[in-house]
Amino acid sequence: MTPNAFATVVLLAWPLAMGFLSILLPVRKVVILSIIGGNLFLPQTGIALPGFPNYTKPLAAGLGALLAALILAAPKLFSWKPKLIDIFFFAFLVAPGISSVMNGLGAWDATAVTINRFLEWGVAYWIGRALFQDQDAIKEIAIGFVLGGIAYAPLCIWESVMSPQLSHQIYGFRPSDFGMTRRMGGWRPMVFMQHGLAVGAWMASAALVAWILFRSKVITKVASIPMSVIALGLVVVTIGLRSTGAALLLIGLIAAVEFVHATKLKIALLVLILLPTGYIGMRTLGWEGQEMIQAAAIFGPDRESSLAMRLENDTIIVERAMQRPVFGWGGWGRWRVRDDAGVDITVSDSWWAILAGTTGLFGLVAAYGTFVAPLFILIKRKTQKQIFAGTQAAGWAIGFALLLFVLDTLANAMPNTSFMLAAGAMSSFVVNKQFKARPTQQHPNPQSDTKPQRKKPIVDLR
Repeated sequence: MTPNAFATVVLLAWPLAMGFLSILLPVRKVVILSIIGGNLFLPQTGIALPGFPNYTKPLAAGLGALLAALILAAPKLFSWKPKLIDIFFFAFLVAPGISSVMNGLGAWDATAVTINRFLEWGVAYWIGRALFQDQDAIKEIAIGFVLGGIAYAPLCIWESVMSPQLSHQIYGFRPSDFGMTRRMGGWRPMVFMQHGLAVGAWMASAALVAWILFRSKVITKVASIPMSVIALGLVVVTIGLRSTGAALLLIGLIAAVEFVHATKLKIALLVLILLPTGYIGMRTLGWEGQEMIQAAAIFGPDRESSLAMRLENDTIIVERAMQRPVFGWGGWGRWRVRDDAGVDITVSDSWWAILAGTTGLFGLVAAYGTFVAPLFILIKRKTQKQIFAGTQAAGWAIGFALLLFVLDTLANAMPNTSFMLAAGAMSSFVVNKQFKARPTQQHPNPQSDTKPQRKKPIVDLR
């Protein structure tokens, strides 16, 4: 099926619509609407432009945000000064171009893939770093995730009952095989995303953010709805999506959050953040994951065989990647595995394996470092008190959403630039000078031994 004319019009008109909204709304709200809203509601398609990067959904979402930022906040956008934490992002930005040069694909190809990486991913991070720098910014991102979950929940429920039809009915096409949507006696929603797995990961991240905000009481209402109702509702909807991986990630990370809250152990947070790195390291060193396959058998033979196939294909991709381990094979499918007859036998499900194949260990470390580096700083700055405390709570809400996304990419390749915007905002949050200052370091009255009073958290943002 090919997209209808309406899909093309919406994709092309999105940046212009965001430019118009910049007249009516503050710049950060337009940015959140453009990137998060674009990833959720734009058609999962693209327009081929000869001599230019394809005009895709994430590119349209990023251009809309960039146009709003240029209209309303250009001086702040261009006055941003990178810091050491941004080294992973810049490496991620140039990794495709370096891989192209190292594989002899030429300067034109290197320039094209670098521009494409910037437009699809780089814009979101740049805006997140430059415009989301004060202490309230991370709360705005958190609310954006929650509102995105609220907006998607009724659509997910509808498709769970009626089958995934919205993309076909509105945009004239289905982004993935309809046969893959039948699950557990019902339907796995796709809405307007590339696959039901992408919907599951998004809803799980929104539910996790809502849960931490609910437990911390840093924000008690969104759109006049109590956060407790939102959190519980999003958790229930996510579990009902028939996406086993997303449900397990959500339940597991909620349990981890509650454990850290109860024990106040920084080491537990460190172990969680190191999980993706440990997994990738073990897989590249030859671990085949048989224990995971045996565990998946609990959920039925379908889940067992699905995981076994993913792990097997990751193995052959990584074996191919390790022939050029540093910078990978570059683009044009050169990283894919073919049989003796030249037939492509690769099933590429996992983003980490694709990164290893295309941009090598350099690109793989750069990508994952962009998302998890802020979390290491957040751990370092964490007090011995509860994780659900003050502004840190909103930071940890987004931090755990980033961790959920990273964990999901170990099995799936469902890119969503909403998480790159969040990564940029998180990097600004952890290097913010106000955040570095501890309450115990503030002494408004040097002659008094009384500890300064903490500000009450913002409890109602509507």
